[in-house]
Amino acid sequence: MNRTKLPQWLAMALLLPALFSLYSIYKRNQAESLNRATAFATEYETIEALAAAQGMPIDSAIEEMKGQGLNAVVLSEESVAELIGRGRLTLGAQSFTVGGKTANEYGLYFSDPHDMARVQRALRTRFHDLAGPMNSSRPLMLSLPPVAPALVRATSVGLSPDQTEIARRHGLQIIARFSNPPGVSSATVRDMLTWAHEMGATVFLPSGDQVLGRRNALGTTQETLQTLGMLYATPEFTRIGGDDELVKKAPENVVRLHSAQVAELDRLSPADAVERYVKAARERNMRVLLIRPLSFGAEHPLSDFGDFIGSIRKEVEKEGGALGKPKPFEPPTLPRWFPILIGLSIVPAGFFVGSAFFSDRRLQAIGLGLLVLLGAATAVHTGLQIMALVATLVFPVAAFLVLDALRPRNVLLGFLLVSAISLIGGLCVAGMMNGLPYYIKADEFSGVKISIFLPIVIIGFLFLQRLADLKSVLKAPITWSTVALGVTIAAVLGLMIARTGNDTGAGPSGGEMVFRNLLDRFLFVRPRTKEFLIGHPLLIAGIGLLSYLTRHPNKVATWGGWAALLLMVGSMGQTSIVNTLTHLHIPVYLSLARIALGVVLGCIIGLGLWAIVSRLLPRDQEEA
Repeated sequence: MNRTKLPQWLAMALLLPALFSLYSIYKRNQAESLNRATAFATEYETIEALAAAQGMPIDSAIEEMKGQGLNAVVLSEESVAELIGRGRLTLGAQSFTVGGKTANEYGLYFSDPHDMARVQRALRTRFHDLAGPMNSSRPLMLSLPPVAPALVRATSVGLSPDQTEIARRHGLQIIARFSNPPGVSSATVRDMLTWAHEMGATVFLPSGDQVLGRRNALGTTQETLQTLGMLYATPEFTRIGGDDELVKKAPENVVRLHSAQVAELDRLSPADAVERYVKAARERNMRVLLIRPLSFGAEHPLSDFGDFIGSIRKEVEKEGGALGKPKPFEPPTLPRWFPILIGLSIVPAGFFVGSAFFSDRRLQAIGLGLLVLLGAATAVHTGLQIMALVATLVFPVAAFLVLDALRPRNVLLGFLLVSAISLIGGLCVAGMMNGLPYYIKADEFSGVKISIFLPIVIIGFLFLQRLADLKSVLKAPITWSTVALGVTIAAVLGLMIARTGNDTGAGPSGGEMVFRNLLDRFLFVRPRTKEFLIGHPLLIAGIGLLSYLTRHPNKVATWGGWAALLLMVGSMGQTSIVNTLTHLHIPVYLSLARIALGVVLGCIIGLGLWAIVSRLLPRDQEEA
């Protein structure tokens, strides 16, 4: 059997990128550890409705909720139609007498001058010069602008002064929620946000399908928020027009928000609902939790909702989080050239992998030159993405080349060595892509699918060459067992492809969700199933079989193909290790913990599997 030859400088080629990347990750962990404060928010209307159902004044209700952890409230804009519905004004014609003659005047009629001033400001904000001089000769009346009455009814009148006064009195942070009205101008955007800020809002949350200002006035939205010192809350798991653009333009002004619709919560048990919010804060850096009631049907709905919030708070604090005012992440204190350093440090390992497959010196020289150029190109975004992809391909393949060269008799040490080298690929991605946009998912690693599956193909090809006569395999007649095996492997890889990525169409089954929830409940962090249940055990069995064939070369013809198959499918766990660290919005310490737990559990299962497989292998008489 041919074996890979290892150059003397390989250890340094693996060590340097690992050390540089670990230093960068250390700086990232510092930035993440300084931002653990999470706001617990709910809609004002929810508190109001539950308090009324329980027969409790709104002030008492808010104080009870604050005691459970509520420290922010979402206030939605009101409209002229809502004020009409509450009897604060009327839209229509009223009769009056002037000089003994009766006349009708069509307009807005108020009972409170404060409401009149509020609506007047709103109409001028929305319609500008069309609003014109709206004052009428009659007190507490506004003349209508020359627009359809339906547009007047739909006009936003900003946040409720009563609600903002109550929120400020109780020390709650105000999160203002606005939709994007048709034809909104830059001046309207500026006036709406300024008005909300005057009333105490410190965070803006979009409502509906578009961010306020989408499209042409979105720059004004960003500039106004930054000028006013207001944060932008980007909702998770939603597709809102303009959200992605706003997050990418000003990541230093963004906090991430997690919420769950009532219909989603209704399908969860109380423990799972609590776990959903806790994981959002802990595992995905959500700094605002918009919490909704688990159920509307209860004898004491407000108190039950408060208990639900209290349970979330208890678990968040137990996991190292804190209740407080949300703030954006600070960028890591790293020099701008540091990603270039990591990129260039990957070049020797890349050269080693390329040389293992291409013996032509000219091709090797060309490849080395390209790698150096790519390493230097990490100074720009495209180059950074390409070099990160190179890292995810190079180190898992390098790990198996080292395995092929050493063929260790100790199966456990062989597996740990392969896993450690593969891990360097993920460390390089996390080290190079270290910055504020990655923490809040304004930017991300874009080569996920290639980085998972291309190394598996390369590793399979490598060991088929080493352990089987590839030409004979390709010429051999196809049997039903071969077809069944091929279909099974294709199905497994196809399912992995469908399940890979951030937004996939193939979700976990009900049974898998139950299993995941059990792992979440009993472990510090849930390891990835395809690592500890599939990839790692099969890799350990493959390493054991490779060692066996090294000692028994006469058995290669019989067992070589099976060893290559186990190593190829087992490499799935190694590419998953790398992939775990490419989820750059997840705190890095959790990703490392997830990998470590997967390795430990995979070792236990894999060693058990190898103990069974090794007993089935034929032994020479001297070994018996």
